[in-house]
Amino acid sequence: MRPLFGRTVCMHCIAGKYEVITELGTGGTGVVYLVRHTDLGVSYALKVLNRELSEDEHFIESFKREAEVLLRFSHPGTTQLRDFGRTEDGHYYFAMDYCDGVSLKEILDRDGPYPIKRALNITLEILDVLRAAHEQGIVHRDIKPANTMIREQEDGLEIVQVLDFGTALIKKQLESDESHAVVGTPCYMSPEQASGERDLDSRSDLYSVGILLYELLTGDVPFEGETVVQTLLMQVTQPPAPFAALYGIPEEVEQLVLKALEKSPEKRFQSAIQFTKACKEVLKSAEQWGRAKRVEAKEETAVASPSTEQSGAAPEELRILCLDDNEMILHILQHILEREGYTVFTAIDCSSIHNYLFNEQIDLLISDINMPGMPGTKICKMLKSEMDELKIILFSNIADRDLKKQSQESNADGWISKNTKPEEWLTEIKRIIKQQNESAPS
Repeated sequence: MRPLFGRTVCMHCIAGKYEVITELGTGGTGVVYLVRHTDLGVSYALKVLNRELSEDEHFIESFKREAEVLLRFSHPGTTQLRDFGRTEDGHYYFAMDYCDGVSLKEILDRDGPYPIKRALNITLEILDVLRAAHEQGIVHRDIKPANTMIREQEDGLEIVQVLDFGTALIKKQLESDESHAVVGTPCYMSPEQASGERDLDSRSDLYSVGILLYELLTGDVPFEGETVVQTLLMQVTQPPAPFAALYGIPEEVEQLVLKALEKSPEKRFQSAIQFTKACKEVLKSAEQWGRAKRVEAKEETAVASPSTEQSGAAPEELRILCLDDNEMILHILQHILEREGYTVFTAIDCSSIHNYLFNEQIDLLISDINMPGMPGTKICKMLKSEMDELKIILFSNIADRDLKKQSQESNADGWISKNTKPEEWLTEIKRIIKQQNESAPS
């Protein structure tokens, strides 16, 4: 026995048919439980509404009408509403399919930004769910990574599920009542939702998808103030900062995101279908983006330079970009590498990576792990996902064990400790280059 909203109820069963397994979470509108249907043996996520909402006749009548629509809504990419009723002591509840995957929020917190193709494919899955919902007049109102679940199948494929359509009904009813504050998550709200408009349409969800895609690509949301009010004002008034150059992302991907994040609903994508079409077009070009540009640059270099056989020159020199916010370190690296005949470029921030990779045909990137603005591990993971032929070495003065672990997790080709002598840096760089060349297919 335990108290529920001030009353003591049996925690073994709700509404005479749902056996409680565990509590999943508590919010301002009620408590969510993982339950098992006593007759069917099926697990559900069941939300029990609090006393205030359960006794609000206007709210309940409106909610019932909306729930009837949601009961008929079915899509493999969402958890379906299965039941709606009232407990013996007067609390209303609704039961939905239970999803046991991992939320996008957890994955982002753990792994950082997604590769471009994976981010776009997940966005396409979410948009397909919203297309089906919007066709039935259902607006989610709270699209965000925490409400997007990823389930990995045995074959490695990811199944995307959009959660909390049931809670979206509560948000709609609360927002229609002027006595309640705006309901939602400020960092993902559309400008019209942030400004308190009640009559939201499907384009509000599409803006939230734009925020989510921005976060998948960069690891951060575009608008986040120190307070809720500050964040809401940013959603309404501030344009998102450009990010393509900083993160080495194609401009067509940035334009896709910025289109979704237009402040005026009329300037955004007008439907999930339109947004989907744009994503697919960008995805086609993004699939070949990294490889095509580097192959093109290599071909131009080959045409401009005489072949090794003709000139008798040494093998093609390696072009290296050294990235570190410590200028002294950069000078040392540049000196020891140029002495060996390598062409060396240096940069103290991440914003110039895109230019060097494609305008200077960089073969090797040596990056400090603790770069301001964007850690070297994130840079490495992002670039290796799209440009596997680019060699990357991570560089740091952290403990060797930690440096090795972070390098392996980031798919780096090697690592170098700053705690060793510059001569040892060079030896290790040459060893990694030789190892990679020997393992490369002929």
